[in-house]
Amino acid sequence: MTIATVTLEHEGDELAAGARSYIYKLIAGSFSYPTDEFSESLASGEWSALLATLSQHLPFELPVAAEPLSVPAKPGALAEGYLSTFDVGIGSPYCPLYEGSHRSGRMKLMEELVRFYEYFGLKPETGDHPDHLCAELEFMHYMTFKEAAALSHADPVPDIRRAQRDFLDRHLCRWLPRVRSRLQGARDLPHFYLFAADLADEFCRRDLAWLKTT
Repeated sequence: MTIATVTLEHEGDELAAGARSYIYKLIAGSFSYPTDEFSESLASGEWSALLATLSQHLPFELPVAAEPLSVPAKPGALAEGYLSTFDVGIGSPYCPLYEGSHRSGRMKLMEELVRFYEYFGLKPETGDHPDHLCAELEFMHYMTFKEAAALSHADPVPDIRRAQRDFLDRHLCRWLPRVRSRLQGARDLPHFYLFAADLADEFCRRDLAWLKTT
């Protein structure tokens, strides 16, 4: 009886880690330059449906969109909004997707991020910025994937979860609220990006709160 209970709990933990990993990947993709395929997945409701399905397996509640998200009907409008908000602007973009653009001491931040990545066997490619939002979310995707893999082999996960908690606490949860607030004042911004910023901030905050209980 005890063995059966432990097995079921273990499988639930593994499924939750997998869902968390996939959602980090999903959010990271949302802040990459939007391809036509990505825009189609939003318009069709496929993206929202996947998010809703994954959210059912999380170890915490996460409000998600119940209906397909509204996306610009004009071809390329999502990409135009992405470029004008995150990539180009007079002097600098309206809302850069770099942690060092929202916090002081960018070089120190990047050095710390590189140490995080390299400690777990990852190394940014030449030209990549370790403080880009996608890079940080991809790191959390990787770490939660490692957790799921460890659970599948009945290996201990406290150290992996502690690293996730520290990374969220020291980085993503420090500057995502600033991105979210900044985008609330953006003009001509496709609604999806405001939703994505809300989702990223809310998901990281709730994941951190859950990690602190484990």
